[in-house]
Amino acid sequence: MEVHHPHHPTHKKKWSEYIIEFVMLFFAVTLGFFAENYREHQVIEHKTHQNLQSVILDLKKDSILIVERIYEYDKASKYLDTLNQYFLDYKNKKLSIDEYLDKAISTLDNLNFGTSFYINNSSYKNTISSGSFSNIKSIELKRQISEYYEVYASKLYDNNKILDDVVEYYTINTFPKPGGRYKFNIKPNNITPKEALGKNKDALNIYYKNNGLFNKSLLSNDFIIYNQKALDRVYIYLYLMKLFYEKNNELIKSVTIEINEN
Repeated sequence: MEVHHPHHPTHKKKWSEYIIEFVMLFFAVTLGFFAENYREHQVIEHKTHQNLQSVILDLKKDSILIVERIYEYDKASKYLDTLNQYFLDYKNKKLSIDEYLDKAISTLDNLNFGTSFYINNSSYKNTISSGSFSNIKSIELKRQISEYYEVYASKLYDNNKILDDVVEYYTINTFPKPGGRYKFNIKPNNITPKEALGKNKDALNIYYKNNGLFNKSLLSNDFIIYNQKALDRVYIYLYLMKLFYEKNNELIKSVTIEINEN
């Protein structure tokens, strides 16, 4: 004889239960989505913070080099201006040939210019490639950074090339003697240029003064022209370095504010 167990009908969910489950599932997914977005945002913020700190380090290194260039070109401008005055005094017979050459050679021995300044843009490029630049909140800061690394860097690059050409031309036409500005250690003597080159600076200067090497350079009427050309280029570069120093300091302050506010 078969035994029949009573059949229990399946519980039918109410619409309200479906709605509650849907809302809970939707809330869980949404919460996870926002949590992931927040985590990614925090990662981007941290990366941006690191990149901006790295930019500041680059800017501070730039600042040190800029100060060195300002000192170099300020000093060079004074020497070049002095050479102009010596040449005019020589032409106006206020200085003899020997006096003029001695003063000019001594000044040229101390004259040093031509070191180019190049912006360190490694951190800036990393900020662009990593997408951190677009995460910078301040529109003005973005403008300042772009201007410093793109506009002024391009201007600097062009001036560096011009400076190199001027320095090469100036050196050839002002101090065209073998050995350039070597330092020597014994007194002048009646020796050949080759011997003088390895022995004594004054001896080498005397030899070339007495053998007319400077007739087409320091004694030429064209000297003041290319000396003034060099002076003009030094003034331009000095102006550019001072401008860079100003922009550099402004950018350091702006980046520091951005970091502190975020």
